[in-house]
Amino acid sequence: MITPPSKPRKAGKTMPDPTTGPGRPQVVLGTSSFGQPDRGFPIYDAYWEGGGRGFDTAWIYGFAYGPGCCESTFGEWAADRGVTDEVWVLAKGAHTPECLPSRVEVQLTESLDRMRRSDAALYMLHRDNLEVPVGEFVTALADLVKRQVIGGYGMSNWPLDRVREAVAYAAQHGLPAPAGISNQFSLVDMVHPIYPGTISSNDRDWRTWLATTKIPLYPWASQGRGCHALVDPEELRDGPLTESWFSEVNLERIGRVREVAGRRAISPTGLALAWTRSQPFPVIPLIGPRTVEEVHDSLAALEFQLTPHERDWLETGEGRPV
Repeated sequence: MITPPSKPRKAGKTMPDPTTGPGRPQVVLGTSSFGQPDRGFPIYDAYWEGGGRGFDTAWIYGFAYGPGCCESTFGEWAADRGVTDEVWVLAKGAHTPECLPSRVEVQLTESLDRMRRSDAALYMLHRDNLEVPVGEFVTALADLVKRQVIGGYGMSNWPLDRVREAVAYAAQHGLPAPAGISNQFSLVDMVHPIYPGTISSNDRDWRTWLATTKIPLYPWASQGRGCHALVDPEELRDGPLTESWFSEVNLERIGRVREVAGRRAISPTGLALAWTRSQPFPVIPLIGPRTVEEVHDSLAALEFQLTPHERDWLETGEGRPV
């Protein structure tokens, strides 16, 4: 069971709706790179001052350097700045090898305690476990929604057939439906998983399903993991990004991004973010800036709108952007 948090819920507090409404952020800032205050606080301050309110956290972030260090740093920052009740948190847990219904609430309790908070707007399973019936996961997560520990639940790095099954199970049993998916999605295709068990939602079936259901996608590596920031795009052929991102198609897309970015006075990385947000289904990208300048660049891109012609041309090269 969830133990009483160190910071109790305010009387009458309403959980934020993770699927719609003015409280949902335009982008969500990743916290996985910031396990120390001296690194995280300047990034979080710049993001907050620029209007950013959504933060992506996970029980496993920073585990190799100190279990819980990233969640603790984020929680310390929010408490120090007095914004704990204002931040919108997407938390994740039950990562492999602990992707089990019995570990969901245990890890969520630990995450909330680390972050010095009593709830999360959205909570997602960080991985899937095909040996566990979908209904067992949905039942555990729906119970947390009912108890207002989380505003909604979702799945990260889940295949489409399992997500469909989760939606159907929730409907059949009168339970809250999944409120979000967090798979990889960007203009450049992830040609090889970055981490074990990671999944992209970039194919036609996923896009059709997202456009039909309107369940929001919270994609990670939404700007192509640095592909658009390369000094020379040809570096993609032989470098740190090659294994997961190199293809001739991706190289062509990077070139088209640079062409439009130069004409529209936006950075290539910013334009890639604008592309991700321009889909015919709800997309709230997870962003991973490592410097204050990168934070400013990503936030500036939120003011940029792509036309459907530009969006499609950047991806396919067919026709011309208008």
